[in-house]
Amino acid sequence: MSKPVRLTAAEFTRLCRQERDRLSALRLQLIESHPFWGYLLLQMQLVFQADLPALAATDCMRHIWFNPALTSRLPIRQLGFVMVHEICHSVFASMERRGSRNPHLWNCATDYAINRIVSEIRGPGAFRARALYEVPKIYVNGREQKILLDPKYDGMIAETIYEALAAEELQNPTMLVLRLNLPGSEGEGSCGQTLELPDIADHGGGIDVHVPLPLSPSQREELADRIRGALATWQNMGSRGDVPLAEVCQLLPGRRARVPWPRLLRQFAGQALARDDYSLVRPNKRYLSEKIVVPGLFSESVNQVVVALDTSGSMDIDLLSQAIAEVARLSDLTPEILLITADAAVHQVIPAVRLPSFLRELKVKGGGGTSHLPVFAHIDESISSPTCSSASATSKRFSP
Repeated sequence: MSKPVRLTAAEFTRLCRQERDRLSALRLQLIESHPFWGYLLLQMQLVFQADLPALAATDCMRHIWFNPALTSRLPIRQLGFVMVHEICHSVFASMERRGSRNPHLWNCATDYAINRIVSEIRGPGAFRARALYEVPKIYVNGREQKILLDPKYDGMIAETIYEALAAEELQNPTMLVLRLNLPGSEGEGSCGQTLELPDIADHGGGIDVHVPLPLSPSQREELADRIRGALATWQNMGSRGDVPLAEVCQLLPGRRARVPWPRLLRQFAGQALARDDYSLVRPNKRYLSEKIVVPGLFSESVNQVVVALDTSGSMDIDLLSQAIAEVARLSDLTPEILLITADAAVHQVIPAVRLPSFLRELKVKGGGGTSHLPVFAHIDESISSPTCSSASATSKRFSP
């Protein structure tokens, strides 16, 4: 963590005004070019605190704290990276998902996952080829401290990264007592209570300090409503900008798979999907894109399951997110899966090796009328004897 910078009252006021102006400019940029992220930022209150031992912190619900003495040293594109990093902790409910995991390893895992997402947000219009934000350069005691961003974790969720980190020997973190100022009821500039949290770990990420505050059931529902509002805003603004849709949809209540796929598949395919053993002869294709060889479930009789995803104009964001949850669950059960997206015509054919990246990015094509005939025509013409095919994801009802 960075050492606190001593400021006079006048210096602190000046820096707060300067940083608030810069953050306001970044907020307007997000609302215009990436309305999903801009909407979520509008729900958070920005608080400045001079003795914060990091660039930023968040309670994942209502507040984002910034140390203006530290953020003022960052170019504006690096400040934008820090800002969206804090929003991600809220969107992905970082503290809620920790469970009984080691806090230090989990903090590192969530930062690796979040920094990858922020680094992939693209610029608007003609600048789409470059990242919107720049990875911040942070110096502690005169030496640059690298943030937790590593290509070997690309495409992994925090839970998977945690398991990889657990196999490594990481240094024990430095512990500190964190004191956060809560704004008073009189509005901006007024002082309220101080939240004191002992035994907070410096996880070495360089950007922020993680605040281990659990959310109440009502707060979890409020957060889910907030995410739904951000998705609706994104859709109403022409689906403009980047949205980590696959990750977000799986976090929303009710977006877990509801169809009992193991039972239905066995009823539908009989013994074709019965798995006998694991083998490296047929590695799990879902992990090949991440350059990881994992033994696959082996059966002589299994070839391929084909799933059609309806991307017609009648599939709004709510229905599409339900369908994606079902596809994700089905792909966990049968790695030999081929996904077809179609409305009145076939638009995309996604093989198993590309399915994880498709579910993360979810760049679907369609928006026209609805007809399932082109899907079955494509299967007849292009796919030789699939073990079974399913149009379940094209239905607007997701119950057996």
